[in-house]
Amino acid sequence: MKPVVLTVTIPATVLSCQVNAGDDVAAGPSPEIPELKALNHYAGQWEDEISGRPGVRRTEVGEWILNGRFLRQSWSTQSSDGSPPAQGLTLMTFDVETKVYRSWGFLATGTVIENSGTWDETTQTFTWGHRLMDTTETVTTKASFPSENSQAWYIVKTDENHKIVREVTGRSIRQSPTVLHAA
Repeated sequence: MKPVVLTVTIPATVLSCQVNAGDDVAAGPSPEIPELKALNHYAGQWEDEISGRPGVRRTEVGEWILNGRFLRQSWSTQSSDGSPPAQGLTLMTFDVETKVYRSWGFLATGTVIENSGTWDETTQTFTWGHRLMDTTETVTTKASFPSENSQAWYIVKTDENHKIVREVTGRSIRQSPTVLHAA
């Protein structure tokens, strides 16, 4: 990534500095927090296939940032069925104090989603969940990794009676395992 050059002009003085947007990218998860290694399943370039939506294309790029303490996942969705495009950013980490995984999703619409998660080493599955603001509905996402380059996921939204309101399934195929700098 090319550095951004910032120039600030102050009377009788010119101050110039360089900000490298790619400098925050790390080679992998921090070895200081072993639980972060499980999030490495999300690293790399991915393409999603959404069940029942053949005209929708979603791509994701996951990379480690901030000394390997957070995984940043940038994603975008395009559709040939007339649905509007969507894009967003998700940050994931492991909270060493509460011993749970955390993620924050920021959508281009301005929506922010905060999830708590668990990792099951035996089944190679993350389970993420959150309650929708101002409702009693919950959203649970299960993402299983049957192989190094594939992910099967299931998202279910339920009401206060645990009745399924909406569900979406799909799979993701890793196109490239390592990303040093996102585009």
